[in-house]
Order: sequence, then C-alpha cells, then structure tokens
Amino acid sequence: MKKILIIAIIVATFSIAGDLPSAAQTKVPIKVTGADSMWDRVHHLALLYMKDDPQVDITVSRHSLADEGMKALVAGETDVAMASRKITAQESEAAKVKGLQLDEHLVGYGGIVIITDLQNPVNELSIDQVRKTFTGEIVNWKDISGQDLAITVFKSGEKNPGTLLFVENDMLGGVPITKSAITLPDFPGIIKKVAETAGSIAYVRMRDTFPGPAARTKSLKIRKDEHSLPVSASRATIRNGTYPLRRPYYLYTVANAGKDVRSFVDFLVSQGWRE
Repeated sequence: MKKILIIAIIVATFSIAGDLPSAAQTKVPIKVTGADSMWDRVHHLALLYMKDDPQVDITVSRHSLADEGMKALVAGETDVAMASRKITAQESEAAKVKGLQLDEHLVGYGGIVIITDLQNPVNELSIDQVRKTFTGEIVNWKDISGQDLAITVFKSGEKNPGTLLFVENDMLGGVPITKSAITLPDFPGIIKKVAETAGSIAYVRMRDTFPGPAARTKSLKIRKDEHSLPVSASRATIRNGTYPLRRPYYLYTVANAGKDVRSFVDFLVSQGWRE
C-alpha cells in the first residue's frame, strides 16, 4: 500500500512539474531591429547585459534597415528600433495614427570621414567646400586650392541607405549628391576605388577607416568655416563635437515600454557609442 502511495505521489509531482514553465519560458523576450550599421555594437552589449540579467532574452536582428525597425516598432513587432537618423515625419504620423507615443534615446555619434587619393595635395576642406564638391557646384580641384584636375565623386548605394540619407539631408542641406557621382555598393569598394582614382573624393564612416585598405587613401581634415582650424576625425573629436561631420545614432521605444525594455535601453545609452 505504501509503495502505491509513493508512486502516486511521484507521478503527481512530475505531472505538476510538467505544467510549470521552464526557465527558458520565464525569460522576458526583448526584440531589437533596425539599422544594420548599429547591429554589431548593440548585439555585443546585449550579450553583456544578458550575463548580468539572465531573466531576459534579447534578440538583435541583423540585415535590417532603420525604416524596417521603425515600421516594426509602430506595428508592435519589436520592442526597440535602431535608427542611424532621426525619426521621419511619416513615421511620427504613423505612430500617431496608432495612438502611440514614441520615446527617442540618443546613444551617441559616428563620424563621416571625407577621403581622397594619396596623391592629392589637398589636406583639408571647409564644410562649405565639402557641400559644393559633393553637389557638383565645384568640379575641379583647382577651385579649392588643388591641382587642375577633375573631381570624381563616389557615393554609397542601397546597402547603406542611412548614411546616404544623412549625407544628403544633413551634410548637404537637403541637396542630392551630384548626378555624375559613381555609386558603389559598399564602403570597402569605395575606399578601393578612391585609392586607385586620381582626383577622387568620397565619404565613409569612421569605422571604415581602419588600417589596411584605408591606409591607401587620405582622410581630409574638416573646418567648420573659413575661420576655423581644421580638425581630423577621431573617436575623441567625434565624441566632443570638435569634428563637425558627425551623425547621431538613436534607439526608439514606445513610451509605455516595460521596465525590462527601459532598463536595457538605459544600459545601452550609458555605455556610449563607439564606431
């Protein structure tokens, strides 16, 4: 009789345990999606965060765009949207239609570096000269203290739409890059072509100027205006704002996001942004 009772208790115990959620099931899921240029930094910080808080399960989607992240946030399909530019008027309106208020979290800045070929004697440009060069108003280096040589402009393609959007909207004041610009799919390809092309100019991200291919190009110093000192792009000058060509990186959440989402975003902001 005792044996039957013990077996019954064991069976009942396992039955109850089977109805309880597993450790994995009790984790709070947090989804992050958006600008792929932010993936590496956010992904690695998410791994660090989960070590300290094993009760959350953070998934950072790769190979996405800021546009897609914002759409997913408004649709309730993600908890955090990564954006390498500010929210657009259309995205704000879409959130408003859904009755959502979105919170903006600035996580830091990245630099836009202007590069040319090593043989080019020009070492610095003002922001105004950069604008006129990329919009096609200046087409020869002799007009900006260089040689009598036509300027060849390279620009990024659809793989980096956030960078192109920032360059045209913010750096160039809403004016599109000259139609004569040669479009290349990615920044490694742009760096290679600039190194091979006399009189060329292009923009790349600070993170792309690592030793190697970029060493075969020249990074130009930038002046805010004709009366300012030229400043080289570096993590320090981008962080303190003395280098003038810097772009913001944002995270967006709904205003009523849960405490776990808010805590994770606060952690990301506290870590600062590194290119």
